[in-house]
Amino acid sequence: MTAEAYGLAGARIDRIAETATANKRSIYMHFGTKEELFDKVVADSMIKLAESASFEAGDLPAYAGELFDRLEQWPHIRRLYLWAGLERDQPVDTEVEQYRKRVAALEAAQEAGRIRADIPSAELMAMVIALVISWDTAAWSLKALQPENRRETSTDHRHNVTAAVAALARPATGFGEGADRGAQPSRSRR
Repeated sequence: MTAEAYGLAGARIDRIAETATANKRSIYMHFGTKEELFDKVVADSMIKLAESASFEAGDLPAYAGELFDRLEQWPHIRRLYLWAGLERDQPVDTEVEQYRKRVAALEAAQEAGRIRADIPSAELMAMVIALVISWDTAAWSLKALQPENRRETSTDHRHNVTAAVAALARPATGFGEGADRGAQPSRSRR
């Protein structure tokens, strides 16, 4: 699909019709505007991704690992996710429903003390996803700082992601009254 390669702005109906070997009129009749077609492609891809990675709110590192694996398997979905975040400023209903289920499960796990409860569940979900795609979205200037002899493999990145998610999701302990929400106690304050 051209949206995966060019995003919404670059996905011209002419280009879509040529790629799909269809005529422009039939595309408009079946899918509506270019924006509606883009939203459908994004929604279908996000549902495919959501259904392919098992989600257990109490085991966010396993979910992050599966999500990482699927995005390695389907890099076009990662690109669509990024394009949608850049080019669409309204939610897609089917995607909202997928997230709603996961956010509700996170809230239940937080209430049960299985994962940290000091970060709102929707933000926690966003942070997990951000960690999964963190190296892909890192600035090229930052990536350049990784020494030649220390180039990491996909397996290394997966391990780093799941370790970071494990640390993020771990229930906060050892906080006294008045401690900052989510902040680790500091040895010295400056």
